[in-house]
Amino acid sequence: MVVNPNNPTGAVYSKQELSNIIEIASRHNLPVATDEIYDRIVYDEQFASLASLARETPIFGLNGFSKAYLMTGWRLGYIYVQDPVGKLRHIWEGIEKMSRVRLCASTPTQKAGVEALTGPQTHIPEMVKKLKQRRDFTIKRIESIPRLEIAKPNGAFYVFPKVDLRGAPWSNDVEFVTELLKETGVLVVHGSGFDPIYGQDHFRCVFLPDESMLSEAFDAIENFMKTHT
Repeated sequence: MVVNPNNPTGAVYSKQELSNIIEIASRHNLPVATDEIYDRIVYDEQFASLASLARETPIFGLNGFSKAYLMTGWRLGYIYVQDPVGKLRHIWEGIEKMSRVRLCASTPTQKAGVEALTGPQTHIPEMVKKLKQRRDFTIKRIESIPRLEIAKPNGAFYVFPKVDLRGAPWSNDVEFVTELLKETGVLVVHGSGFDPIYGQDHFRCVFLPDESMLSEAFDAIENFMKTHT
């Protein structure tokens, strides 16, 4: 399973990294599912779809309209398969059967999806420009807060800072985000909820709000850290 651009880290995989993933999958006869819903929201790197690099490796691609087209809540997405030699034909047939029986987006929503894809796309670069400014602002603020480390995200709208918990009053990231919420009202998501090993001692936050709201939130986080460490 590949999530690119990534949630929660905002990482964007290079063509070489994706090719390496395909090579490993091919060597072990594994299909690859790829979630690319943030494919239009990238900053410093070019996005490459996994399916554009694969040959005989079966690819299940997932995407939707809630991010790039601001249709959150409309619950409209899609799945495709790239399977040149038909290795997973039986699985795709099962997906089609399930879709006919259990899944159906409303007709107005489907019409809106067509208009989104075929209509003007000028809002997307404008949105990405604003988000990049907010990303840069977020990184600058986090880098100035004691005990926080941050890697620059190149896609989506998340950052995934690491908290230095050595000598801190919180024993793990769950306690950290819980106390932060109780004392400041700032809500972030504990990193170990995404992965108990690689996500531990991290938290995810979004940089969707405008800079004034982000500044208010990071002021509260900074005061929280200074008070307790």
